[in-house]
Amino acid sequence: MQIAIVKSVLKILSKAGYIVTDLIETKPRCFDIVARKNDTILLLKILYNIESLKPEMAREMKVIAKLLKASPIVIGEKYKNDYLDRGVVYNRHGLPVINTATFYDFVVEGIYPFIYSSPGGYFVKIDSVKFREMREKLGYSLGDLANLLGVSRRSVKKYEEDADASIETALKIEEVFGSVFKSIDILNFVEDEEIDLRCDFVGREREILEKLECIGVRVYPIRLAPFDIVSQAEDEKILTGVKQVREIDRRANILGRISKVLSTKAVYIVDKEVRVDVNSVTFVMRDELECVSSPRDFLSLLREKSKS
Repeated sequence: MQIAIVKSVLKILSKAGYIVTDLIETKPRCFDIVARKNDTILLLKILYNIESLKPEMAREMKVIAKLLKASPIVIGEKYKNDYLDRGVVYNRHGLPVINTATFYDFVVEGIYPFIYSSPGGYFVKIDSVKFREMREKLGYSLGDLANLLGVSRRSVKKYEEDADASIETALKIEEVFGSVFKSIDILNFVEDEEIDLRCDFVGREREILEKLECIGVRVYPIRLAPFDIVSQAEDEKILTGVKQVREIDRRANILGRISKVLSTKAVYIVDKEVRVDVNSVTFVMRDELECVSSPRDFLSLLREKSKS
């Protein structure tokens, strides 16, 4: 079912004009698809049942999204035994969750959802300024409107102070005022995530990380992605691989695909020469880092290596 949803999402993204790559064949991974259209970058996690999204996976996805200035979104069809509704945004570990139909409406039709799910039911965000303007324009007092909507005066007052309304009350408000609601900004849904710089690398991987730090490159360890570090040299973010895996050519190929979509540099630091032809990934010998003394030098080394 997950693969079927991935195929549907890829078709939707293609129709909407996104450049995409999928990572469905890699493990472990906290996201399944990377997509970009102009300045909009999407990190998408695809699950049939969103109950299987683990907290550590969501946390890592938020961190990567922050580092790469991307928008993380989870797409699924069920939560436990219930199907997700079209036009509704759910929340799972701080990430926005929508079904495939809602995703289509958003990226193809440009329709932002207005309804979100929260404990207690479905709710809508009220535009408090529009709400008050319409009440005053139509000449309703707080009490008049409260009677009309079947709520208390205190509730009406709170709507004018930015409180949200249940879907039942929102429908009554729409009958009286028309649309005075705020759409849900899926692209900026996630609250600022603190980046965890703790690293569980050991041995040679940790030595490489420490060497990069020593020359002034900022490093952000990543655990659940096809790259091991997001490096920052001056203002440039670089997807960085350091783990010496058996299928390094396959991993480098995936890293290259991601970097192409994101229009970022990608580097793989290795102990010995690797005969892999991945144009978008620069291979750097670990010993070559000994000749680097600053972030600027590091970027110069990458330029020289990519040309050669």
